[in-house]
Amino acid sequence: MKKTFLAATLALFPVLFACQPETDVPGAQQPEVTEPRTGTPTAENRDALAGVPFVTLEAIETARYEDTYYVHVETAYYATFWADRARTIPVNLSSALQLNYKSTFYNYKYNQSMNSNLSTTLQAGGHSYYIGSGVYECDYDANGNIDHRCDETYLTLRTGTGYDGSW
Repeated sequence: MKKTFLAATLALFPVLFACQPETDVPGAQQPEVTEPRTGTPTAENRDALAGVPFVTLEAIETARYEDTYYVHVETAYYATFWADRARTIPVNLSSALQLNYKSTFYNYKYNQSMNSNLSTTLQAGGHSYYIGSGVYECDYDANGNIDHRCDETYLTLRTGTGYDGSW
């Protein structure tokens, strides 16, 4: 029994050490760590703190109806802020911000569009904000051609001060 316990314990040593946090290696470059009391920037959010947060406009499908002659899709748009250009580290806004965006109504039947430049003020403290909605709606005849209606309203980001929407 004692030999089995000792053998099992020795067999687990590599696993136990593999689960331990890494220790500082002299001369190795270590990432910055946030100091909770002072809010010192971390390596991950240095880009946003040195400049402005990165933003994406995310389209989330909220409703869909389809049949042989009709399609209706509703979409909600959210502005989401990130600390890094790769958009992997969420960040909350530290101050109010005016977000500029464009609403486009596109008529597929007549190949015409109408644009409206809009903006909204986002309050500090959030990571993701609801901006507005869009709709795609299309009627088809028995041959699958556009019938009397086929149009879409969608939102896109515009440039502005206090955020970076570029990739």
